[in-house]
Amino acid sequence: MKIKYPQLVETAFDILSKSLPLNMAKANSIKADIYRELVDEGVLDENGQPTQLAFDKGLIDSGQHQTLAEYKQEFPQLKGFSANHFKYTTSGWGVDNYVMRSLAYKSLAESDNEYDRQRALNTLHQIEEVEKESKQ
Repeated sequence: MKIKYPQLVETAFDILSKSLPLNMAKANSIKADIYRELVDEGVLDENGQPTQLAFDKGLIDSGQHQTLAEYKQEFPQLKGFSANHFKYTTSGWGVDNYVMRSLAYKSLAESDNEYDRQRALNTLHQIEEVEKESKQ
C-alpha cells in the first residue's frame, strides 16, 4: 500500500535519497521516520499540516498565504469558520464542504444577482455529487 505523506516529508525524502544510497524497498519506513522526526521537531502537527515553525524556518514556500490567519484576513467571509474546516495543501489553503455549502446558502439568501445565485446552486450541486461519490 502506498501511503501519501505531506509534501515536506516527500521533499526531505527526495533530498535524502539524492545524498545517500537508500534501500527503496524501505521507502515507506524511511518516510514514516522522517514524518515522526518532523512532528517531534514541531514543523508538522500530528495531522501532517505545517506549523508556524515550518513557515518561520522557510521550509514551506506557500506564496501568498503562509498562515490560516493570513488567508482568513484576505477572505473575511471565512473568519467565522473554525480551523478544523481548513486544510493546507501543496496548492495552498482549502476549505471543506461545510464551508462551501454555508457560503453557497448565504449567497442564495442574500444575493439578488441571478449570476451569483446560479453559481451558488452549481456549487451546492457539485458538493452533492462529491458527497455521493465519496459514499460509494
